[in-house]
Amino acid sequence: MVAVLCAAARGTAMGQVPVEPLFQLQPGLTTANFISTSEETSTTAFIVRFQTRFPMQSPWFQPVIGATFTPYGSTGFGPRDTDAPTIFAGNIFTLLDARRGRGWFAVEVPILITHAPGAATTGSARDYGRDLVVQPTLYVHVGRKLFAEFGAVWSRLDVLVAMEQNLTPNRNTGTGTRDHFSPVAMIGASLTLGGPTPR
Repeated sequence: MVAVLCAAARGTAMGQVPVEPLFQLQPGLTTANFISTSEETSTTAFIVRFQTRFPMQSPWFQPVIGATFTPYGSTGFGPRDTDAPTIFAGNIFTLLDARRGRGWFAVEVPILITHAPGAATTGSARDYGRDLVVQPTLYVHVGRKLFAEFGAVWSRLDVLVAMEQNLTPNRNTGTGTRDHFSPVAMIGASLTLGGPTPR
């Protein structure tokens, strides 16, 4: 977290003037292990995600911090009491902003350092561990295009579709190999608080 704030300060010093922080509430559904030959390994959960973005003038520099948790645990393979939070911090790279997406779409690629339960190094007695993840995300701005007449709050509502890939997976204790392609999908809503009303 300190590193992110230091990066924001360094960006300001380099001429990247910060904008008012944006707070986002993102509830939805997440599915893991769905790219698998064994259906029993697939797991789905209701997820709640909170994040704070620090927009800058550059589309390549936008620090973000936040947390996610699954309040009801997960279904399928694995325990249902996996409701411990995951904390993350990193940077968001904007590939397509709303202006170029004709007001309908935006595409971002956050690169995050996560501190998550069950991510400790293989063989470690600790539960929490750190990983580097990439999370391509599509935002569909349904609020500003369809619900703006209902008020400012509704105009800030987006639909999001994300695909998260762990870039530093642990070794499988049985095979000793690392699964470098096991994405986690998420679909849900995103409500933004703060900043100017979108148009």
